[in-house]
Amino acid sequence: MKEQTIVLKVNGKEISMVPFVQNILKNAVEAVAKELNGYTEDGDIEITIRR
Repeated sequence: MKEQTIVLKVNGKEISMVPFVQNILKNAVEAVAKELNGYTEDGDIEITIRR
């Protein structure tokens, strides 16, 4: 990845990730999303986890 395409924020603060971690997170999320009805290849994927 040339630029950071994965953004992780905890309590509004952006957490930086090395490319290896970005790839793991991206691949895991995309793999799950692809199995869901309504998934399309184009566009962004957004996840919000409220605790």
